[in-house]
Amino acid sequence: MTNEKEYIDRLIQGDTEVFSLLFSEYYPKVKCFIAKFIRSDIFADDLAQDIFAKIWINREQMSEVHSLNAYIYQMAKNRVLNYIKSNTVRSIYKSSVTIVESESNLEEEFIARETQLLIELIVQKMPSKRKKVFEMSRYQGYKNEDIAIKLKISKKTVENHLNIALNEIKKALLSIGALLY
Repeated sequence: MTNEKEYIDRLIQGDTEVFSLLFSEYYPKVKCFIAKFIRSDIFADDLAQDIFAKIWINREQMSEVHSLNAYIYQMAKNRVLNYIKSNTVRSIYKSSVTIVESESNLEEEFIARETQLLIELIVQKMPSKRKKVFEMSRYQGYKNEDIAIKLKISKKTVENHLNIALNEIKKALLSIGALLY
């Protein structure tokens, strides 16, 4: 480009031919410049395109530009710095989220194990028939009718045993709920 001021003025006016010339001359250089810093041709391509899109969108504000070369490379430098900052923030965020999630998962697992142990203790203290009904229903997966047949009791008695067992467990869990949550 021989007369930069003329090119800048024509660019400000929206001359697409000048923009095409600018793009053809600077795009490969800018992409190469960016790729040296971020070590990714794909992202360098995206960032270089962003720069030229910004030039076109903000062309009316270029009246103070005296050197296209300096202006474009300053934009490229700023874009690279923003990209690096954003990736750094993103990676710090991801690692902190991973730590929080793993801590949260450990805490949830601990609470689940504690709750399961409490339930097992409550079940062990139940009268033998209620304990047997609960274990067959919840641990062995039997249906109420099958439990009634196996234990030679009525289905209603099975339901009563289960209701009482579940209420005991619920009552015990609610009484220590503040400790678990």
